Amino acid sequence: MATPLATINDSLTDFRSTQSTTGIHSTAPLLTSDLSQRGSVTNPNKTQLIDPSLNRAAYDIRVNFDGKRPITIFRHLNSDGSEGDIFGRLEWHDVFPDQMSFMGAKTVRKTSFFSKAGAFGVVFRDDMKRKYTWKGLGSGLQLELHAEDNFNPETPIARFQKTRLDYSTEPATAFPASLYLAPRAMEIKELVIFTFFVLEKVRRTNENSSGNKLATENLTSRAPWQ
Repeated sequence: MATPLATINDSLTDFRSTQSTTGIHSTAPLLTSDLSQRGSVTNPNKTQLIDPSLNRAAYDIRVNFDGKRPITIFRHLNSDGSEGDIFGRLEWHDVFPDQMSFMGAKTVRKTSFFSKAGAFGVVFRDDMKRKYTWKGLGSGLQLELHAEDNFNPETPIARFQKTRLDYSTEPATAFPASLYLAPRAMEIKELVIFTFFVLEKVRRTNENSSGNKLATENLTSRAPWQ
């Protein structure tokens, strides 16, 4: 059983990162399976998300580099571990914005799906036209999602927590990266996963680029963690 990370509050479910798909936590976190050798960064280019409520890996996110352009494929995993249906695609571009499609919808440019919200945030809407804002889209920041219709719009309904090391143990214990979801976020779980990984790719690219430009302005097809 994976050691749980502290949640924001009791209403949040955590989705976290482990080095294998067997580290399950009873509160149903989604766990990404790939950590860097330093144990500090989850690789959003090739990972699986574990849903402890199912006691197995439930999602697979990986980049296909075989075609003309790299494409991140988001798919469900079946109970036997085989590949299930695709629920999202992200096509990488060098000059123009990346193009994305969710749940089989028409492919659109990323800049058509998201709109800016301040210096380090973007806004999008679900199929019911409800408004959401991802904040923390900047160098050294961690993404958190807010819903306009939440009981308190300032309280995040989802938040990412980077991998951390506990040096009080010998050797140091690595706590896997986690994506915490409140019940409101669970209503749009696939959309939260999809938009988080789309934006985390941009945030990390900018984190390693010269300067601290707006993440929505510097979209590249070569991610810094490759």
